[in-house]
Formats: sequence, C-alpha cells, structure tokens
Amino acid sequence: MAALDRAAIEAARNLGASRLRCLIEIVLPLVAPSLMVGLILSFVIMLSVLSVPLMVAGSQPTMLTVDISFRINAYGDYPVANALGVISYLMTAVTAWIYLRYALRERRETAA
Repeated sequence: MAALDRAAIEAARNLGASRLRCLIEIVLPLVAPSLMVGLILSFVIMLSVLSVPLMVAGSQPTMLTVDISFRINAYGDYPVANALGVISYLMTAVTAWIYLRYALRERRETAA
C-alpha cells in the first residue's frame, strides 16, 4: 500500500469521490494482485502448520492437519489420514489454480 501512486487517489478526492469510493474503485484494484498473493500464501501456510491451531484453539474446532496427526498418532488410522491429506492437497491445488488463472488473465490484459 505504501508503493501506491497517491496522485490517482488525490485526483479522485479532488473530483468529489468519497473515501469509500476511492477505496473500492482505485485502491483495491491496484492492490488486488498483492492481496491475492498474500491470501494464497496464508492459506497454504495455514494448511501446513500443525502447532498453531493446537496452541490457539486447543481441541475445537479441529483443523485438518491436527485431525490427520491425531488419526495417525492416536488410532493408527492411516487410510483416513491419507484421505484427509489428499483433500488438503486438492484444496491447495484448487487455490493455486484460481490464482494462476487470475494472474494469466491479468498478464493478458496488460499485454493487450
């Protein structure tokens, strides 16, 4: 946000745009790619971290990685743990696919 060109925001404010309209129509489109990368990295890290959900939430709600660990360590239930791992990979793959699709569309628009 610090790297944004303030001239566009100031021009919109001088022409009578409200702060909310400046935020929605100028700032958000400019920072959308950075926000998207940050959200995806946070999502992927959230899926891979085991200790944070255990420290923050205890036992409720059960996070996917915590459930995988519990099923292996407490029950030795490897088939269900593997299925949950595949679900975790699929969630990450879908998120990465959405981001890559968005990035390719942005690249095409800037090239055209």
